[in-house]
Amino acid sequence: MRSGASSSGPLREPSPASLAVLAKLAQSLLQRLDGIADRTVEVICQRDDGYRTERFLTADALRRSVRDSLEEYLGVLASLPLGRQPSKDQAWATGRSRAELGVPLESVLRAYRLGGSVIWEELLAEARGRLDRPTDDLMEAAVVVWQVTDELSAAVGTAYRHSEAGRVGRDRTRRQALLRGLLSGILVEPDLIFAAESLGLPEEGPYQVAVIEPEPEERALREVLAQAGARSEWVSQEGRKCGLVAPPVSGAEVVKARLGRMVPLRAGLSPLFANLSEAAAAYRQAELALRSIPAHRHAVAALDDRLGSALLVSSPELARRLAVMVMGSVLALPAQERRTMVRTLRIFLDGSGSPADTARQVPCHRNTVLNRLNRIRELTGCDPTTPRGASRLCLAMDAAELLSLLD
Repeated sequence: MRSGASSSGPLREPSPASLAVLAKLAQSLLQRLDGIADRTVEVICQRDDGYRTERFLTADALRRSVRDSLEEYLGVLASLPLGRQPSKDQAWATGRSRAELGVPLESVLRAYRLGGSVIWEELLAEARGRLDRPTDDLMEAAVVVWQVTDELSAAVGTAYRHSEAGRVGRDRTRRQALLRGLLSGILVEPDLIFAAESLGLPEEGPYQVAVIEPEPEERALREVLAQAGARSEWVSQEGRKCGLVAPPVSGAEVVKARLGRMVPLRAGLSPLFANLSEAAAAYRQAELALRSIPAHRHAVAALDDRLGSALLVSSPELARRLAVMVMGSVLALPAQERRTMVRTLRIFLDGSGSPADTARQVPCHRNTVLNRLNRIRELTGCDPTTPRGASRLCLAMDAAELLSLLD
């Protein structure tokens, strides 16, 4: 238990006399500050590999910073009898600079605690070396020494967190600007390696672009893909979440499957590409894939799986003309009959093309399916039992669905 503490009550306030002794001892330490700074640097480097190997900052920079911090610390102790508001400028500066350098906060606070321990040892040695040996007064004021250590450490930590928050915000703004540059195609070749490094993506592909709506929560999106070994960076554009993804070794299908679990959403995926210079084209392809999903559906669509629908949405005028020309008479039927005809035709075309199999799924009699197919042939001029007629009907139905002409 520290001096001045009682097992039955709060800490006792040090007397003015003990504070005066502490201030005089601190003034004495200020006279040999350089030596104390050297010793503190040595202790810090012994306890922290990062400082010893100069991974965080150079030896000269560390010593200057330690000396300035100790000077502030001892200045606070020396001014105690005067009742001045202690300066914490150096503590704030240290916290900010360490955050900018990327020094772990744990290392920063450990260094401050070690500095406080060195100061205490030097104060004790100074007291014992004096003729009047004011060790009792120093012990009474010890609580203040540790209080100052705590206050300065807290100032360092607060400044560090504030600076780190600002740095993260700046980094995020920079990353999003780079990603927008890639997706828009405005970045030139020399910028691509820098962009990959800044976005935390590999310098070489494969890559993939994803466009998602409505916007999912970004952290959850990153985590879902990271669990599958995919790295990604995301930006919001026009109410959608647009991302550059580096798929895992297992392939792009994993990305599609993972996104498919995040319902309800609609996502379009570009084909894989090898170089970031292709990102803008991939972005347009991912948008096409997204638009190939009918408005009422939640699905994840890879462009290569929906090329026919993508061709339709890339030319809305032709898609509407095809839908109306082929399916117009079917669309004009009463609602219930229209739904029945379209459902039967869809099951027939998406399945084996067998009237018997279709009848089991509808369900109805096989002859009923044949009658409906004949009716469709009369209305559309396309025979659903022939390859050419079936392909024309498939495209026309897809166009009608994409244009929300079907129920």
